[in-house]
Amino acid sequence: MPERYTRQLDLINQNALNFPIHIIGCGGIGSWTTLLLAKMGCPNISIYDDDIVEDHNVASQFFNESQLGLLKREALKFNVSLQTGIDVKVKTNIDEEQITEGLIIITIDNMEERIRLANIYKDKNVYVIDGRMGGLQLEIYCCPSSIYETTLVNPNNVSHDSCTARSICFNCAIIGGLIANFVRLYVNKELTNQELIFGFNDLSLLKANL
Repeated sequence: MPERYTRQLDLINQNALNFPIHIIGCGGIGSWTTLLLAKMGCPNISIYDDDIVEDHNVASQFFNESQLGLLKREALKFNVSLQTGIDVKVKTNIDEEQITEGLIIITIDNMEERIRLANIYKDKNVYVIDGRMGGLQLEIYCCPSSIYETTLVNPNNVSHDSCTARSICFNCAIIGGLIANFVRLYVNKELTNQELIFGFNDLSLLKANL
């Protein structure tokens, strides 16, 4: 084990992290989640995203100004390697349908796509961690893929924040950290199927079993 991971050894053994982790979405949540999992020592990360880096992404996502116009997955691969030495695998969105093993972390920003993915994975033996955010609220759902669809809502009932209140850097980074902790719990076999909702305005926390 590299010396860099010794100070977390009693929290998570890096040798136990060598299993497939699929991060679907490389934006506000996905970019920070990828960075933190790589820093934690996860060596087998695949990232999925077909979007490009735009100027409004730089303030809240793990990209820099020189990467404008690049594919997010390629820019994130470079940034994570530079920061951690971990070489993540890059995948296109169509590759999502081929996932059959490991842990799936969903960090996309619309409910329609979550419903599509729920239908793809419902009969597969995989575990899902889903991070969602809007403005100053974050949500995380952890459950087997067979019941993931129970956490979803009708897209017509989803409220949308205004363009100037959709994301901010600290929410993105904090939800990435919380997801990394859920991965730690998953590896240590301490993760129950649960829902976590946190609001920054009133510092309110809801944590419930699904």
